[in-house]
Amino acid sequence: MKFTMYVSEEDKENLEYEVISRDLRSHLTRILDRDLSRFFEDGRTRLMWQNRLINISRGIVGKAIYVLKSDDFGEYQPAEYAWHNGEFGLMLLRPNTLEFVELICSLVEGEFLTIDELNLLFEKDGLSFTIEQTEESVKVQVASIEDLETKEISEEHPNIRVLVKRMNDALEAEDYGGLLHASASVFETMAKDIVGIPGVQNQTLGSFFKRYRKDSTLPSEILDYILGIYDARNVTPLAGHGSTKPPEITREQAIALAELTKAFVRIEYLLTAEARKMA
Repeated sequence: MKFTMYVSEEDKENLEYEVISRDLRSHLTRILDRDLSRFFEDGRTRLMWQNRLINISRGIVGKAIYVLKSDDFGEYQPAEYAWHNGEFGLMLLRPNTLEFVELICSLVEGEFLTIDELNLLFEKDGLSFTIEQTEESVKVQVASIEDLETKEISEEHPNIRVLVKRMNDALEAEDYGGLLHASASVFETMAKDIVGIPGVQNQTLGSFFKRYRKDSTLPSEILDYILGIYDARNVTPLAGHGSTKPPEITREQAIALAELTKAFVRIEYLLTAEARKMA
């Protein structure tokens, strides 16, 4: 996203590995749907507001806006209601992280969502940013990695940005077992988010990898590599368990693993976002 209204150029990079769970996206969609139904009991008025929110989202993700048209009697056909209900459900699922943050800030400025409620949900989802209201506008505040590392990382939805930092730190410290562990944790967290069903949240990657393979947008060769990294973590000394033996990982292999891990995360979420935009 080249132009942003609420996220600074510096924070664009900081949000590169930030992952908003499907649970949170769906929950916020339900909040918006509930409030539209509560405040606009008339179906025609609700449809018009749905159209407005949908078009804000479509504009941010680069899709054409949808012009709502009535018939000769000023009524909307059932197909219009059906299309808008479906599109409304995709409104917060399509955007990538940066687009999502920009969209949420637009909704806050439009008074469709409240900052206090959002920030509580962001914290629960393990996200590293908050939204603030200034005298002039809404502002996104992204926490530094140092601040994030002072908090206990959530086992339910660990922040991929933190895990990537730990992987880079392990490389710098020549702790290649720790790097392998962090890489496998990145892949496991990403897989749980892509699958997006409650049943996998407390499972190991190996136990639901067949489902992840089905839902992932990555080529099978990359998925085989990811599964291999997960399996390697469980048998490599100092990666998944303690050992008196050093891990048999060269520095060259460690560098390649760190860079491939980051690349595969970017590719997975880029392809997932593209698939959602085509929907």
